[in-house]
Amino acid sequence: MVTKSKWSIGLLLVICSGAFAQKNVVCYYSSWATYRPGRGQFNVDNIDPNLCSHLVYAFFGLREDGTVAVLDPWLDLEDNGGRGNIRRFNELKNVNPNLKTLAAIGGYTQGSEVFSSVAADSALRRNFAEDARDFCLLHGFDGLDVGWEFPGQRGGDPVNDRANFVLMLAEMKQVFSASDLILTGALAAAQNIAEISYDIRAVSQHLDFINLMAYDFNGGWNPFTGHNSPLYVGPADGTDFQRTLNVHHSVSYWLQQGAPASKINLGIPFYGRTFTLENRANYELRAGASGPGAPGFYTQEEGALAYFELCAMFSNANWVRHWDNDQKIPFGVIENQWVGYDDVETTNYKCNYIHEQNLAGGMVWSIEKDDFHGYCGPKFTLLTTLRICLR
Repeated sequence: MVTKSKWSIGLLLVICSGAFAQKNVVCYYSSWATYRPGRGQFNVDNIDPNLCSHLVYAFFGLREDGTVAVLDPWLDLEDNGGRGNIRRFNELKNVNPNLKTLAAIGGYTQGSEVFSSVAADSALRRNFAEDARDFCLLHGFDGLDVGWEFPGQRGGDPVNDRANFVLMLAEMKQVFSASDLILTGALAAAQNIAEISYDIRAVSQHLDFINLMAYDFNGGWNPFTGHNSPLYVGPADGTDFQRTLNVHHSVSYWLQQGAPASKINLGIPFYGRTFTLENRANYELRAGASGPGAPGFYTQEEGALAYFELCAMFSNANWVRHWDNDQKIPFGVIENQWVGYDDVETTNYKCNYIHEQNLAGGMVWSIEKDDFHGYCGPKFTLLTTLRICLR
């Protein structure tokens, strides 16, 4: 069932129930946000270290020889007048001594080819494990987050990557454990990707936590609208494949394949996926779309808008918020632009789901996409909502 309403900031229809033991709140920080224009710029100084249990610095690269690459030396280091982001990031632990920091290696733009070649060679696997350990110890990180997107795909070896990824993680876990470092992985939630890329039971044995990327289920690459991260299946999901594109199906699949609930941090997106409607009069889920939506002024990415960009749109008289009660998600329409996003209401539903499934906690991609200045309400609206509910 879909209902329509004008947005009212601060509206909270779901109250997170009960008192629970504190769970993880893993926050990715996209370091390139420092280059955004105007009020979209986000620096290390903008991070509130008390809202997260783990902060993840994204991204560092992987070289062909298995060593870690600093991708932006001017921003990350202090040589030759650099900004020293890495040092400042890890000094946030002086404010919150319970905070853990991780270095994220890889990401979507890294692709799969280099990971695949390193994972296929025992000497390179060892070199990666030892160099990554040394990198963490040198810079003060508490561990590493492996972001290979994705084994067996996007330039990788479709036959051997799945097994080699397990060998890579086993090597890394052995080296990291000896230095008391954390090892986590940012892994695809959707079954159609995960069943190709991961031996889930084996991968889970070598990771302290699985940061499950439960978003990008739909986007401007499709010829019809669909929500970025629906919690449940909906009546508009007309095919077997579409009925797998939701959080509940993905978490259930990971659990059935042997991932312990106690290791899964459920990913929650602080951005929406956008579409340009073919016909403004047809704006429901799975309505025809001619392509991705227009880029945001600050994030400048076609087909996506950060929550802080979205919330500024809510006051527009032409903006209409719709709510799908089956999938527990909002979507918004303004003229021919359509966006499926997460808000306070959805964040609370997902938080309750984390408790219901007894998962390890939540993960957010990414902290600088929240309303970090508080232009639309309290600062870090979505992250604070999650932190309070998981406390």
